[in-house]
Amino acid sequence: MLPSGSTAGPTRLLTTRGIDLIHSPMVVYDLICKKQHRFEAWFPNYEEYQKQADKKLISCPTCGSTGIEKLPHACAVHVKKEQPAPVPKKTEKAPPGPPSPAEFKEMLLRVHHYIKENFEDVGSRFAEEARQIHCGKTEERPIHGTATPEERAELTEEGIPYAILPKPELDS
Repeated sequence: MLPSGSTAGPTRLLTTRGIDLIHSPMVVYDLICKKQHRFEAWFPNYEEYQKQADKKLISCPTCGSTGIEKLPHACAVHVKKEQPAPVPKKTEKAPPGPPSPAEFKEMLLRVHHYIKENFEDVGSRFAEEARQIHCGKTEERPIHGTATPEERAELTEEGIPYAILPKPELDS
């Protein structure tokens, strides 16, 4: 049995350091390169962001610069127990709708660029490499590659986490 959203034939797959990319919470940081291009990047946790930043593995999707800084972001405010929590102001704004096809395509291209820059391409050896990482027989590292429907079914049966990444349609 294949995971939902599966397609026939080889499919691009990815995994990172034994983290379940589908069910794990991710942290999202607003970043800026030395040429002032702003972009968003997703990481499993702060430590992973810091490791990649220290090794200059994060690059600007616009210009490729690795001179990256994290922009300040809003943080949680904690109050004493004796103080009641502030009542949030009601806003009449409707929640944002789903992204437009163009916005979705842009997000998908950004994800593909990030993966190309930060994951090792193991090609058709994806299932074998994912097993080796999962079992601790090889170094944990982010990988991407292809797998057949049968290999994907085996990975699912074995409880090895992976994610299917749709291929963006490029303009001709």
